[in-house]
Parts: sequence; C-alpha cells; structure tokens
Amino acid sequence: MTPSNETQGKKSPYIDETFQQRIRPYISILNDREAEAYFKETEAAVEQLVELGKDPKEAMQIMENIGLYLSANTGENFTADYQKISLGRDRELWSIQLPGGGNVNLFRTPDGDMVLDTGYGCSYHDVETMLKTLGIEGFAGVKKVVCTHADADHCGAAGFLPVKPIMHPVTKQILDAGTRGFGSETQHKELERSYTTTINTFSQMNVPDSVELCSTEPKKMHGLFPVIDELEFGGMHFEIWESLGGHIAGQIFLYEKDVGLLFTSDALINLATMTKARRDYCSIADYLVTSVNVNSTIARTERHELMRIAKELDDELKTKGKKLLICCGHGAVSMLDDAGNMVAACEIEHYAANAK
Repeated sequence: MTPSNETQGKKSPYIDETFQQRIRPYISILNDREAEAYFKETEAAVEQLVELGKDPKEAMQIMENIGLYLSANTGENFTADYQKISLGRDRELWSIQLPGGGNVNLFRTPDGDMVLDTGYGCSYHDVETMLKTLGIEGFAGVKKVVCTHADADHCGAAGFLPVKPIMHPVTKQILDAGTRGFGSETQHKELERSYTTTINTFSQMNVPDSVELCSTEPKKMHGLFPVIDELEFGGMHFEIWESLGGHIAGQIFLYEKDVGLLFTSDALINLATMTKARRDYCSIADYLVTSVNVNSTIARTERHELMRIAKELDDELKTKGKKLLICCGHGAVSMLDDAGNMVAACEIEHYAANAK
C-alpha cells in the first residue's frame, strides 16, 4: 500500500516545521521567499516519491544526508584522492576526486592553468588549500575554465574562478531554469527540480555572472557524437563533442589527440576506483530522481559508444607507444587493460587537511 500522510481526513505536509528546521543550516543562502518556494518544491517531490512506493521518512532523511555528508567533509575534515600525470613538455594533469561530487581536473602548462570541471562550490576553498599545500599556487594561474555540464558537482565553483567558463548553451539554460530536467523528456519533473535546488543550495553553488558559450554547429562526427567546437590551450588541441543527452542535456566530452586524452564527464565513471563513501554518496541522486540519468536508455548507448571509441583510439595510440587516458566524471583517470576494462592509469594519492 502506498504510504499516506492523511490525518483525520485532512492532509498534513511531509515537509513539516521539524524537518524544515533540520535542514535550514544547509539552505541559509536562500531568503524567506526562496526558502518557502523550496519547501513547496520538496513537498511535491516527496509526494511523487511516495507515489513511486518510497517511504517519505526515508526520502526526507536521504535529502538531509546530502547536507550532513557535505558539511562533515569540509574544512579540517576535507579529504581527496588525486593523481598527478605528466603530459610532456612541462605539462601536468592533476585529477582530484572530491569527497562528494565529480572530479576537478587541473592542467598545469607553461601558458598557465586550465580547469576542466570545478567541483562543488563548498569544496572550492578546500581544494585551493590542498593545492597550496602540495606546492601549487591554488587557482591563481587559471586562464581557462571548461564545465562539461550543469550539475553542481561539475560547475558549482565556476563563479569563484577568475575567468568565464566555457559551456554548452543548454548548460547555461539549465542553470538559468534551475532544474537539471530542462531540455529533456522526463516523467519526474518535480523530482528533478527539487533535487537540483537541494544539491545546488546544500553544496553552495556559485553560478558565474557570465559565461562563454561553445559552438553547437556540427563540423564532423566522431562515431555517434557531433564534433561541435575546438579549444586550444597549453599546446594542446581539444575537440569538443556533443553528447546525446543521456545523463543531462548539454553535456560535452573533450578529446585531445596528440597527448591521448578523452574526457567523458559522467557518461563514463570508474566505480572500482572510488571509495565506498563516495559511491554511497553518489547513490543519493539515483534514489531522489530515480536515476542519475535523465534518459537511461540513451545513457547506455553513450556508454557503449564511448567505450567502443576508447578502444579504437587506444589501438591507434599503441602504434605510437602511447595509451589513451580516459578521464571520467567520477573515479580515477583510467587506461584500458588487455581485457578492455578501465583501470587506474597511475598511483592514486591521498590528501587529508587534518594531516598537514
């Protein structure tokens, strides 16, 4: 039987004053009017989850767990795993797995630094402190920023960085619309909007005042993916591929041929290289929006096509004595083993703020 919140014939809200007080520390950036609208959104989302057979108390606890987890993993409790990879010609890629959310990728080159995906806003200062501890001047040298899609764990700190981020026009539209369901056919509009507001607010998303939009005119195809633009930085030439929109509309992938880098964003992740805490945290989205992908069928197609292309590119690079580096949205920078499975491309190192 579907759970009910009927009491003596009169409906009482799931999002009552007790729950509101519990989560107010995580929505302090909202004014009273915005907070009221958020609670109405959340009420509608819980009602839809109940219709889908979820227990309302469990759903509300999982929402609260986002704030509990993020607040418990910042400041002196911040930890991260990272890889430092030489790209030749005095260039390095630092790929940082945050305690919650997607990876921050920092290219260090003689021409300055480039950030590919920014992580959550609440992690920005912790990552900068981490970089300084490891001998890098934080984000002071950043000359270019790219956001692969509109989820807060990939563009939530963009507003802190000193340059306009490059993104797909639909990514900007999603940020303006305030729901990751924008531009997609989804049966769960209330869930997508509520989740977007929750994660953006709890993670202290800092939306940039202005952005640089990439082109969307297909120049050629790479498999199923249109090549819509290109980017030059640090002696590297990146193709920008448009996704099919399985994970979220407007997602882009990047490919650098000479070095052999394929950035797949959240279309590919390497779960085996993620800690259990990170895997558990990532599962929250699956519960609250039924699937982390706005279209799971398309997402599967993208996954299979990216792996097919990765194997093809890796075979080409082997003739030059190189290996393709697959930079996933979550998990370690990876290579393909002899069986075609993703494995960590190099040692994963650990950073803990309280170990300084």
